[in-house]
Amino acid sequence: MSETTKPKVYKYKNIAAALAVILLILVAVSTSCSSRQSKKKAVEDKDDIAGSSVEETKPVKEDASKRLTKNYTYNEMQNGTAMYNGLLLQVDAQHPFKGQVNNTESLYSFLFDKNGEQVMAASYPSDEALPEMLQALNDMAVAFEAQSHSSGMLMITSMIPDADDTAQRADEAYIGSTVDLMVLDGESYLEFTGKDSFAWIPQNCAKYGFVMRGADRLRYVGREAAELIDHMKKTDGSADLEKFQSAVREYSFEKPWFVTTDNGTEYASYFVAAEEGTLTTSVPVPMRDDESSYPYIISGNNADGYIVIADITENKEFDSNNNSAADSKTESEAEGEYLL
Repeated sequence: MSETTKPKVYKYKNIAAALAVILLILVAVSTSCSSRQSKKKAVEDKDDIAGSSVEETKPVKEDASKRLTKNYTYNEMQNGTAMYNGLLLQVDAQHPFKGQVNNTESLYSFLFDKNGEQVMAASYPSDEALPEMLQALNDMAVAFEAQSHSSGMLMITSMIPDADDTAQRADEAYIGSTVDLMVLDGESYLEFTGKDSFAWIPQNCAKYGFVMRGADRLRYVGREAAELIDHMKKTDGSADLEKFQSAVREYSFEKPWFVTTDNGTEYASYFVAAEEGTLTTSVPVPMRDDESSYPYIISGNNADGYIVIADITENKEFDSNNNSAADSKTESEAEGEYLL
C-alpha cells in the first residue's frame, strides 16, 4: 500500500499574531509622530501668537524726516518786521539791529526768589528787558544760589543800552536779551570770570536757554538753540552762536538738520530764505497727526531769512506734575511760537 501524502498545513494563527504585532508597532510609531507634530505645531502656533503680540504692542518709531514733513502748515512772516526780530539775530557792525524791542519788563522783581530772598544784584534795577529772558535769568540765579558756597552774588550791570534813533545799533545788547555780569561780594565789585565758585554759570547756562558771549556776558537764545549749541560743542569740540547761525543755513525744511541731544530731545532745524520782492514769506512748521503743533520757534536772522527749530520728540517722559521734563514753557508757547 502506497504511502499517503499529507497535505501542508499553514499556521495561520502564528501569521495573524505576527501581523498584529507589526500593526501595533506601526500604530505606536504613528501615534508618537503625530504627538510630536502636534506639540511642534502647538509650539509654533504659540511662538506665532507671541511674535504677533510683540509686533502689535511694540511702538514703531517713525522716521524723523517723515514726522517733520508729512503734516505741516505755513506761517506768514512779515519780512519788514519779523526778519529783524527774534532771539537768534546776528547783530554786529555788518548787521546792525533794525528791529524793535517791545513788551519789556523791569529787572527789579526778578532779583528775588518766590520767597522774597534776593538772588541777584543790579546796578540799575529799573532797567528793562524781555520778560522771557528775565524769568530764565531768575530761574538760573535761584539754582545757582541753592548750590553756591560763595559769599558773592551775581550782579547785573547792564542790559539794553541807551541810544537815540540815529545810532547804529551794532551791539547785540540792543535786542533786549543780553546781560553783562559782575560779582557783588559784600561791598566789593568784582570781575565776573566764570571760574572757581562761579564756574557753575557757564557750565549750566544752556539748561536755561543762555550762551556765554565772552567771559562776562550772557545772551538768551532760548532753550532749543542753547541745547543745540551745547550739543555742537560736545560733538565738534567748539561752537558758538555764529557757528550755529552759519551751519543752519545749509538746511531746508525738506532736508533739515536733525539732532538728538543728551536728554533725548529730537530737534529739527532749518533755514527759510526770505522771498524776494514780497512783503511776506511762507515759513513751514510741522504738525502732529491730531493737527496740534510741535513746539517750535521762528526767529529772523537780521539779514535775509528765518531760522526755525522744531522739537519733534515723541513719547516724552513726564514728571509727577504731568509736565515734560524738558518743557518749562507756557501752554501757548508749547503749541508753537513766533519770536517777533
